[in-house]
Amino acid sequence: MQHPSRSDLLTTAVYWLVATPFILWTYVIDFGWARAALGMAYTVLLDTAAAYVLVFGVLPGLLDSRRRGRALAGLLVFLLVSAVLYHGGYGWLLGKEAVRWSLVAVLSGLLLHAKSYGLLAVLLTGKRYFEVQRHVLQLQKAQAESELRSLKAQLDPHFLFNNLNVLRGLILENPVAANEYLTRLAALYRFLIRHQHEDVVSLAEELQFADEYIYLLRHRFGAAYGFRWQLPAPAVVAGLLVVPGTLQLLLENAIKHNAGNEDEPLVISLEATATSLSVRHTRRPKRTPVDSVGTGLTNLRERYRLLFGQEIRVEATPVVFVVTVPLLPQARPPGPLAHHQTLAHDYSDSGR
Repeated sequence: MQHPSRSDLLTTAVYWLVATPFILWTYVIDFGWARAALGMAYTVLLDTAAAYVLVFGVLPGLLDSRRRGRALAGLLVFLLVSAVLYHGGYGWLLGKEAVRWSLVAVLSGLLLHAKSYGLLAVLLTGKRYFEVQRHVLQLQKAQAESELRSLKAQLDPHFLFNNLNVLRGLILENPVAANEYLTRLAALYRFLIRHQHEDVVSLAEELQFADEYIYLLRHRFGAAYGFRWQLPAPAVVAGLLVVPGTLQLLLENAIKHNAGNEDEPLVISLEATATSLSVRHTRRPKRTPVDSVGTGLTNLRERYRLLFGQEIRVEATPVVFVVTVPLLPQARPPGPLAHHQTLAHDYSDSGR
């Protein structure tokens, strides 16, 4: 069962502030102040409880195909209990000597009670509908911004120029290495194009993309930057989801803002657990600061907030910079991984 939010409680309070004077006055006319006060209190409690059970329990279950059967059974129980509480409760509170029970009386109580709590239920349902629509619009906006950045990354002339420049040098010096480099570059672009419209990808795919990306970086910067991987078992990695492009953005930021050299490489660590993925490195600012407004990290934060309902964590000290993003389990993990079969990788001293 879903839980009412603070705004739901506020809506309920405002509803009863407006409705109570009108309902109470009709009770006073018919039953006097003492019984009217009891009847009004019972109305507030019974109608609020009925509206909440219907809006936050029964209706979400009916919309979920996996819970629809239980929700239908719950709806029947709800209608029966609602009718009994309405017919019997008001009969006792408002002074009837004996409450008569019959099928007609129960059905009458059911209809009268639905009329009583119906307006509150409609208000809460309408409010939640507009909240969902607003959430969808926010998600679409963030996704559209992400897709624009993905397209920019695919067509970034500097990125493409730098890699083609490296490729040209390899063709002249080492055709075999040039062929491998071109294969990796093509794989990276295929990943970007294939996942540009997806909200999440498997962590296994994201790690393979990072592997291709690091290969290009190593040919461009040599041993100036080292990369260490600390991953859980392949079976755990296979069942986790991440926002696509996460590692590319975090690796780009690390290299963009921090200096590395072959005598003292800047080591960038990628660490994953069953619940989170972190990119960590020591802070070594470049002598010439890079112009940046932080839109990439800000947008990544918003995407995780909208898609996962969780925040990314940024630890920025004078010594270290760490970004940690949440990982979600997927219902059906993919097959065995073809890459990253060991628990730890260290590329800091390799020629890749």
